[in-house]
Amino acid sequence: MAIEVLIKRETKPGINAKALLPHIIELRSHAVKQPGYISGETLFNLDRTEECLVISRWTSMEHWQEWNRTSRRIELDEGMEELLGTETEYKFYGVGLW
Repeated sequence: MAIEVLIKRETKPGINAKALLPHIIELRSHAVKQPGYISGETLFNLDRTEECLVISRWTSMEHWQEWNRTSRRIELDEGMEELLGTETEYKFYGVGLW
């Protein structure tokens, strides 16, 4: 079953979440090459400029987990840490009918 991963990131006070965009673009450029990747989009909160939400769609939870464990993803994720004010939050949703 396809899944969507909702990834919420919040920057430190005074840092617009759009500062994360180069990191997110780099992450996505590697994700698109991974088995099971379907699509992704990035949303920026208009009321809280420190918050962004990435929606990443995968063919299965296993494919997402494989990508999540890659050294490149971990390295790219760590590159954002100095901008973040809170821990990245992940939520997983099944797509379609059970």
